[in-house]
Formats: sequence, structure tokens, C-alpha cells
Amino acid sequence: MLVTVVLVVLIIGFMAVTVFSLAAMLVVRRREKKLEDEREIGKTVEELDAALDAALKEINRLGSLIQTEIDEKYKAMLFLYNLVDDKKKEIEESADSEVISDMMEKYIETHKDKLRLISGMPEEAPPIVTAPPEDDTPDEPTEKKPKKITNPRHKQIYDMREEGKAPAEIAKELSMGQGEVKLILDLIDRAE
Repeated sequence: MLVTVVLVVLIIGFMAVTVFSLAAMLVVRRREKKLEDEREIGKTVEELDAALDAALKEINRLGSLIQTEIDEKYKAMLFLYNLVDDKKKEIEESADSEVISDMMEKYIETHKDKLRLISGMPEEAPPIVTAPPEDDTPDEPTEKKPKKITNPRHKQIYDMREEGKAPAEIAKELSMGQGEVKLILDLIDRAE
């Protein structure tokens, strides 16, 4: 009987050692799995950081390119603005509209390539069409319905024409450009 008890104790001890060994192996495997998962997560985080850094560098590079492009367009627009301002001053100093029209046509013709380059227009841009000079004599009064004009300045221009004044006279009296006066009158005439 003692042998049986010893054998049972040995079997129970062996089973306990086996269960303990299995539990220890399970704990070790879980720790290894956790460490492996942490390494994978760390590796993924590093890859994401590297990708994010690369993306930020690319965004910064594109931002610099865009800023450079904006600066160039700003300089070009400033150049055009100065050209227009210079021509405006020349026009204001000149009284003859035909001379002005000829000057502008010649200027546009001689600088059209540069203007297209600066403005970004394609090479095959349609030609610039200028309206033929209009006669400054007032039109013959005809039977007209009174116009509904809401802008006081436009009403003043219209009334002056109705009084028989030519667009050149109106422009001079109101310190406006003759083309602007003609445009306003044309828009009023077209309005129903």
C-alpha cells in the first residue's frame, strides 16, 4: 500500500509539475506574443512617422513652390498695374481720343507677346478688337419712354445727353473718361 501511495503521490507530483510547466510556458508565450506585438506596433509607428515626415516635407516643398508662383504672379500683376497706371496718366494728359486710341493700339501690338506671357494667355489668343471711334455729335432726339435709372451719377449722365450734350462734353464736365461715359449711355440705352 505504501508503494501505491508513493506512486499516487509521484503521479500527482508529475501532473502538478506538468500543469505548472504548461502554465509557465503559457505565461512565457503570452509575454513573447506581447513583446512581439509591441515590436510590431513600434515598427508600424516608426513607419508612419517616417511617412508623415516625408509627407510634411513634400507639403512644405509644394508650399514653397506655390508661394514662389504667387510672388511671381504678384510681381507680374504689379508690373501690369504700373503699366496701366502710366498709360492712364498719359491718357489723362492727352485730349485727343483718336491719338489715344492709336497709341493704345500701337502699344498693345508692340507688347502683345509680353502681355500674353505675363497674363498667362495662350499664344493663339483671339486678336484684340477695338471699337471704331464714335461720332461725338449727339443723336437726333426721338420719341423715347423715360428710363428708370437708379444710380444718381448715371442719371446725371443720361440727363446731360438728353439736354443735347455730346459724350466728350459730359466726360469733361464730370471729370470722367469719354469711354466710360459712352459705356454708361450704351448700357442705359440697352436697358428695357
